[in-house]
Amino acid sequence: MASVDDADTNKRFATEHGGGFSILSDPTKATAKAYGVIRTDRPPEQQLAARFTFYIGPDGKIADIDKGPRGTGVAPRTAGEDTIKNLEALGVKKK
Repeated sequence: MASVDDADTNKRFATEHGGGFSILSDPTKATAKAYGVIRTDRPPEQQLAARFTFYIGPDGKIADIDKGPRGTGVAPRTAGEDTIKNLEALGVKKK
């Protein structure tokens, strides 16, 4: 997971939601810009990252990108289920 929020904000988010995972803090938005997910149609202070899911293979290449049903971002409510379905479609075996 990556976020354009600072490390303290991301740590609070993970703690509040019981996240047992790391969150990349990208407050300069450099990584988000490199992946093309920043909403550039807004003023800089309102440029947030779209909620896209990138599936990166063992070779380090992007295997797929889930941009959500309308291309505006994945739905947080179904993101877990959607991720499992997409991993299955990509042929990723369960452990």
